[in-house]
Amino acid sequence: MEGKAAAAQGRRAYPAPDASARFAFRKILFATDLSTAAEKALPYATEMARCYGAMLYVVHAIAPPPAYPYAPAAAWPSLEEQEEQFRVEAKRHLEHCLEGIPHKTEFRHGPVFDVLREEIESKQIDLLVVGTHGRTGIDKVVLGSVAESIFREAACPVLTIGPRAHTDSHSTAELARILYATDFSAESLAAAPYAISLCREHRAQLILLTCLEHGGESRAMIRSLRDLVPFGSDLRCEPICVVEQGPHGQKIPEACEAHGVDLLVLGIAREKYPLARQLHFQRSALYKIITQATCPVLTVRA
Repeated sequence: MEGKAAAAQGRRAYPAPDASARFAFRKILFATDLSTAAEKALPYATEMARCYGAMLYVVHAIAPPPAYPYAPAAAWPSLEEQEEQFRVEAKRHLEHCLEGIPHKTEFRHGPVFDVLREEIESKQIDLLVVGTHGRTGIDKVVLGSVAESIFREAACPVLTIGPRAHTDSHSTAELARILYATDFSAESLAAAPYAISLCREHRAQLILLTCLEHGGESRAMIRSLRDLVPFGSDLRCEPICVVEQGPHGQKIPEACEAHGVDLLVLGIAREKYPLARQLHFQRSALYKIITQATCPVLTVRA
């Protein structure tokens, strides 16, 4: 609260982002549950790989048995055979979509986040790409603890393509407008260098946003937003500073749509209490933002 109060008074109460920081995504992990939601996220993974000349790892986590809790045990072998055939066809389709991109596809057995965590650590992944609202795996539990584990505990930035994100060829191939939202907390400020670096890399317009949930002085907050972009950032144009009155969970998605944003960048914290995290995720601002944003959301864990 002290940091927010100082910012409201126009004083710097936070470290300036490193203007020289550049983040290159050389190893990208695309997590798929073979759903239509994952299909929607695939173009973003491939375009990021092309843009950065990255190695793209594609992984599908096959949950441990029993996989069919609502079917009689006698039907399991037939269902498993159908699932295996589905995976064979899906892998063939993936290979077709990934032609021309350095990649490796793996189907691994194990709990979803355990598999992803091992892949991130063993391959030193720079970016994890996921979709939301699918039929199994990651997207089936987007309302629960696995999705929250991905956002809060992944050791690399996470690019999430939500149900309202645009997937036309322009939005996937070009990042022309990038919105960085902050409440001036240490967690949210951790993402500022990523937003600045991405804007520099893609020659994009940077939009800086903060929300006054309980009222306040907008002019002072605009000055604080401007201070987040230090001299020497080498941006294509002057950042746009926006102050909204209202809750972040509502105003950030609205701003994304109003400004035609191609990417939203957020810094988030790792919760200390996993049970509380799971119980409150569906009511959190993060959940609302990811499910309502009209663009992909890049989350950076502090």
